[in-house]
Amino acid sequence: MRPFLYFYSMMRFIIDTSGPADFNMAADLYLLERGTGVTVRFYSWARPSITLGYMQAADREMDPEAVRASGIDWVRRPTGGRAILHDGDLTYSCAFPRSVKEMGGSITETYRLISKCLMDGLDRASIKCISHDSDSDLKGIGREAKLPCFLAPNRDEIMVNGKKLVGSAQKRAAGAVLQHGSIPITNAFRQLPRYLRIDEAERDKQINLLIEKSCCVDELISGATFESLAACLQEGFSAILPFEFEVIPWTPQEKEDINSILRSDEFIARYKSNACIN
Repeated sequence: MRPFLYFYSMMRFIIDTSGPADFNMAADLYLLERGTGVTVRFYSWARPSITLGYMQAADREMDPEAVRASGIDWVRRPTGGRAILHDGDLTYSCAFPRSVKEMGGSITETYRLISKCLMDGLDRASIKCISHDSDSDLKGIGREAKLPCFLAPNRDEIMVNGKKLVGSAQKRAAGAVLQHGSIPITNAFRQLPRYLRIDEAERDKQINLLIEKSCCVDELISGATFESLAACLQEGFSAILPFEFEVIPWTPQEKEDINSILRSDEFIARYKSNACIN
């Protein structure tokens, strides 16, 4: 397969297979650190996995016995935010050099632009969304550190019928930007509190709040699959962003580079250790 030549007027789509948690995060980190081209990746998870925000400590956030007993994998994200359970979801990532001005010059500009892409794609899947400040909807919940991502208030959330559908986070490095997020297809993401280090009463409370304040694709339309949703989202990004595009899978060399990242001591220390990253 010919190599993909990255020009700032081009956008690459990667429609990925399901992968282990460490590969998925190493792949997004690879796209961030490479710093060339605009790349949009859609992927899923080989088994149920928890991703933690970069500043979260695994041994303080998660219940290790519950995680081990259920065979849940986990990894820390290069982005901030709160914990997410990936199980029956579509995860997207978008990475680009900061020199690509069309992608926004601030966290807010980029977040709003990518939200427009996601909403356009979801509309093509017959899911009518709005961008909404969820602070008012989730005000009474507070900002406790152990709240799941889908209960953490943020501005410009993608909402359906007053419920949060997409959980996203962004990292702006010196030369490049990464934003990624989860779109639950099934309702399995609501089981996250069962794996957090909280008492039973708080666990039940958070599960009930996730039912009340968030939604999944299966509750909105019938028959959606990863493939059908990815196709609609690809059309959404293509319609909103001013780039020519091509769908190109990982090359063998890229996969080798990603696997080298996830095996590195630095990756293990930063993204798979129990300690909080400072």
